[in-house]
Amino acid sequence: TEPAFGFAADSVLGGKIDSSLENSLSRILPLCTHYVYVNQYVQSCLNHYECGVIARALCEAIGKLLEEYLAFVANLDYLSRGGEPSMDGSRLTMSMVHVHARPSIRTMAILAQVTSAVQGKKGGELLNALYNLVALNYSGDEKANELLQHLLTECAAPYANMLRSWLKCGKVHDPYGEFMIEVTNKTFRENHVTIKLQGMEWTDWCREKEEHVLRILHDSNEDMLLPSGIDALGVDRSRATSHMSALHKAHSTGKFWRAIHCCRDGTAASVEERRKKKESSEEDAKVLLNPRKLSRFIDRAYHEASDTLLHMLLNEYGLLSSLRFMKKYFLLDQGDFFVDFLDGTEDELHKELPNVLQGRVQNWLSTSIARTSESSHLASALRCTFQNKSLRDTLDDLGRRNPRKSSHKKSGGHRQKVLAGFEAIAFEFKSVPFPTSLVLSHSQLRIYQLIFRLIFFAKYVERQLVGMWSDHQLLKAMTSLRSACSPTFSLRRRMLHFIQNFVYYMKFDVIEPNWRELESKLNATKEYCSNKKSANNGKSNTMPNGQFPRTVDDLLHEHNQFLLRISNQCLLPNYDLIERASKIMTTCLLFSTQIKRFMETTKVHELQEKTRLERSKLRYSEKKSKNGEQELEFRANREKSTRRCSDRILRELSTETYRHMITRFDEVFSAHLAEFMKNLNSDFGQKSNAHLTNLSMQLDYNGFVTSSIHEKE
Repeated sequence: TEPAFGFAADSVLGGKIDSSLENSLSRILPLCTHYVYVNQYVQSCLNHYECGVIARALCEAIGKLLEEYLAFVANLDYLSRGGEPSMDGSRLTMSMVHVHARPSIRTMAILAQVTSAVQGKKGGELLNALYNLVALNYSGDEKANELLQHLLTECAAPYANMLRSWLKCGKVHDPYGEFMIEVTNKTFRENHVTIKLQGMEWTDWCREKEEHVLRILHDSNEDMLLPSGIDALGVDRSRATSHMSALHKAHSTGKFWRAIHCCRDGTAASVEERRKKKESSEEDAKVLLNPRKLSRFIDRAYHEASDTLLHMLLNEYGLLSSLRFMKKYFLLDQGDFFVDFLDGTEDELHKELPNVLQGRVQNWLSTSIARTSESSHLASALRCTFQNKSLRDTLDDLGRRNPRKSSHKKSGGHRQKVLAGFEAIAFEFKSVPFPTSLVLSHSQLRIYQLIFRLIFFAKYVERQLVGMWSDHQLLKAMTSLRSACSPTFSLRRRMLHFIQNFVYYMKFDVIEPNWRELESKLNATKEYCSNKKSANNGKSNTMPNGQFPRTVDDLLHEHNQFLLRISNQCLLPNYDLIERASKIMTTCLLFSTQIKRFMETTKVHELQEKTRLERSKLRYSEKKSKNGEQELEFRANREKSTRRCSDRILRELSTETYRHMITRFDEVFSAHLAEFMKNLNSDFGQKSNAHLTNLSMQLDYNGFVTSSIHEKE
């Protein structure tokens, strides 16, 4: 608490004092009160290191003023003890003391107010309190402004050194927790970062401490009003960067330098340290207290760090090749891998999840990648995993975590079924190499994984239906079965039409155009980085035109937008459409399974194999008759076997059980397809997702589905 000095009781003084003397003393006593209060604060801070370097810097600056004040008091004491008299020969009086002390009274009152404002504060919070005191109480007082600006300059120097170290090296030496950035990961608390990080994300590195964020950083965003393009400083801007605050840029700049030092094993840090030593702390403090200069200083540092890291990502670490790897294996871009992988694992993936031999699937995955992939640092880290929940349940959980994104209503708990291997399989990385992990973060890989599960399931169902089509070609050779098989063939054709168009829509209407757009932008960014580096070396090159990422944040923004677009257009956020599409695909899968079992009972494959062996023997027989007797006998036996087989199949097709099965599958498929098309063609779907028009037209190009729905209604 602030001490207070006053007059003693009259009994102590021996009576009342003179009124003029009392008046002079009453004006001088606050000086004593303020001095004791300020001195107590200074001594307490200088003796306790936990107050922080900024509070101690302030106390040191105040201490120098207190020394000047004590020199003034000593001079008054000398005069009062018979020192040099005044010009008129009179001795020192209290009125004269008051006149001499007026500047000190004013100064000490300001220091007392400063002490009261910063009491119990440290770091950026202390600077903000001092800055607010200047802005609110002394904006028109020139002398007070000069004094407070001096104190601000002195105590801002340590904070400015921290800020410069962060913006130029990505380092924070903040033992007392005074800076606005706190390094949260233990591996970054050392001054020299020499380790290689695996699977690290930006959010794992550091965080902002709001209480220590300078108010002046919020006042230094006037550059945000400039349009995108080239600003007054000659700095390139793009959509993401143009809306960043100075605080966000400062935060990102240090993270960029840390990533650069990790890639270079810390070799760049010594260069920045030498540069830092040449800078004046006083100049740093002046920049820190000037919003416009601070904004430009942060902007230059941000783009310097961003350009360096962007060049490393695209040219030295092959980010574009890594994204192509993701497109090939997570978005199933090329069929050679999918076919080779399923040829070896289809039987295993058809089992229920507890019975799947995951090691066998992983070994075949490694084999398929080795056959179909060029050398990539991601290939060795890719592995398969099996989820405990289906894609629908996973999306349902995500929707519940984000209620605003979830438009469906779930009833009570539903029965959890045992998943098959093809429903649960997903790809993941054991660890994503640094710095690729900055782009392929856990959240981004999660989206890739969801898209992969949807496409893989759809292509798996398509593969089963195509296999059923191949089996049906054997039945088509038996002309007597065509009429009986017509309902089965028709239903299979409708299912295949849906699944093929659904896969085509996802791969060629959604993923491919969006990928081409992203790839062209990243190629332009790569050219931009190379040309800019050449320009810095004195070579003249033409910069590419158009909208493309020019900073690391822009690159991350473009990649995020790419994933959001393809996930939205692949229906993942629309739970109703995904649920109905999953039901349709599940129905197709059950139908193909039933038909496969039916084909096994018909033994038509055995008949075909037997006919093939007999034909082979006949072709290479040495005793082949010239008049073709064996050929005629072979044909007669084949026709007889085919007739017996077709009669047996016809009896099966004519049973009530088989007819009921086909009718039931047709009804279920038609009902699910009708619900899917209704949702797809709804006003909400068309207005909010214009891309769904392509899917609707492909599935109902001649209006047959829509007319069937209207007829049933």
